[in-house]
Amino acid sequence: MDTQNTQTPLPEGTNAEVTSLFAIENLVKTHIAHIDTVKIELQKQAEMFNDILNNDSHYKEASDAAKELNKKKAEAKQNILKSPSNASLNQKIKDMRQELKELKTALSIYLQQYQKIADTDQIESEDGEVRQIVYSAHLVKLSGRFSK
Repeated sequence: MDTQNTQTPLPEGTNAEVTSLFAIENLVKTHIAHIDTVKIELQKQAEMFNDILNNDSHYKEASDAAKELNKKKAEAKQNILKSPSNASLNQKIKDMRQELKELKTALSIYLQQYQKIADTDQIESEDGEVRQIVYSAHLVKLSGRFSK
C-alpha cells in the first residue's frame, strides 16, 4: 500500500465523532489510492498475459475456431428470430428484464425512504419473512462519469 501520509491533521479538543469521521475519510482516501495502484498493475499483468496467449499458435488456433463457432451461433440465432413468434418472445423477455431492473431501482428508493422514516433496517414481507435492508456503497468519479 502507498506509504504517503494523506491524513488530515486535527486540532486538539476535537470530539470523538469528528475524529472518527476524519479517520474513516483517511481510510477511504488511502484505499482509493491503493485500488488505483492495483488496477494499474493488474492492467499491466493482464496485457502481458494476453500477449503470451496471442503469441501461442495452439491458443490462436483455438481462439479463431471459437470465433468462427460464435459467428455461426449468432447467425443461427438470427435465423430463429426471423420468425415473428420467436421475435415477439425475445422482445417480451427483454421488456421483462427492463421492467425487473426498474422495479429493483424503485424498491431501492422505497427501502431508503422506509429505513429513514421507520429508523430500522428490517422489514417484514407479505409472506411474514423478516428481511434486512442492506446497502453496497461504491465510489463513482463525478468528473469522468460521462466522458466515456
